[in-house]
Amino acid sequence: MLWMQVLWFGSVIGAAHQLLFLAPLLMIGFAFWEFRPGRHVYGDFQLILVAVLIGLILDTTWVRLGWLEFSGGWALSERAPLWILLLWAGLALTINHSLAWLQSRLVLAALLAAVGSPLTYLAAARFGAVDIVSESRVWCVGLALSWAIALPLLLWLANHLKHLKQEKEADV
Repeated sequence: MLWMQVLWFGSVIGAAHQLLFLAPLLMIGFAFWEFRPGRHVYGDFQLILVAVLIGLILDTTWVRLGWLEFSGGWALSERAPLWILLLWAGLALTINHSLAWLQSRLVLAALLAAVGSPLTYLAAARFGAVDIVSESRVWCVGLALSWAIALPLLLWLANHLKHLKQEKEADV
């Protein structure tokens, strides 16, 4: 969980101050930590791919809806920037590790995600990494609902991948 916190702060501060190398650098360190022998869990890589796809869809949608504007973007400013996608990848690396206890508590995960996600974006806005441009509170509800679906989905997928691996091993 420490790596995820470092990644979050580094990514947000890096985006706010145009230090765009911080997020990739920290994500590389995080990935090396999680993929080292004895730590790696089957499904981590697949979760990264799914989480980045979900993040790309959701954060790009929020930008296009006019709810958010990200700092430290790339040439495609109507898309989620690299630093936020790397945060989604980092989240995926916590699913089988520090958040594994939530894999059997999907309703709790949905509640935590619904409450925590708007707060996380508000914190990033305080640092200057994102601007909340929506005049209404619809963005808050939209983020909460999206995350209340996305996090349990990732947790369910992690658990499903583990069961698939166990079934394959049992068949051998």
